[in-house]
Amino acid sequence: MENHNEERREYFRIDDKAIFTVNKLPPNTNLQSLSESNSSFLLGSSISRIDMDHQAIFSKIKRSSPEVAIYLEGINQKIQLISNHLLNSDPEIKNQTPTEINLSASGIAVTTSTPLQQDDMVQIKLVLLPELAGVLCIGQVKRIENSANENTLHIDFTEISEANQELIIKHNMALQLEQARAKNNDYT
Repeated sequence: MENHNEERREYFRIDDKAIFTVNKLPPNTNLQSLSESNSSFLLGSSISRIDMDHQAIFSKIKRSSPEVAIYLEGINQKIQLISNHLLNSDPEIKNQTPTEINLSASGIAVTTSTPLQQDDMVQIKLVLLPELAGVLCIGQVKRIENSANENTLHIDFTEISEANQELIIKHNMALQLEQARAKNNDYT
């Protein structure tokens, strides 16, 4: 357990906005069964992961053969349109607006009206913006801060794929870099 706490401290948290849903899970639910029933939702994160994995190669193609790079970008845009359509057809996600969250690769804090209890096991659907990459994981409610009609939930991810964890890390790093650049521009 001590090792898990040390690992959690290695991930930095960042304030962000994302499309977010949370649902209490029945006992004995695992990530594999959730992933199988949510393959359309997860398509965007798979595409984002492939894009990240091939970024260095694409940069080389862009330098050596700009026309091929333009063509490949067009194909990628078509694929992304299909992925976005499938994501937006998910009934849980379709009419959601972005929610303020505090996110790390090991957990999330979010304010919601969903009634939950401490130690509840939950399914989390998170759509990272602007990538529109879906992250599906299982978490445990560790702490609840109550207010009038809403609760701030502090949830630890208990089951998350390594690929989705890496996607969150890269997303957070990109957002932190963007915020740092904006801050530097404010000073100039």
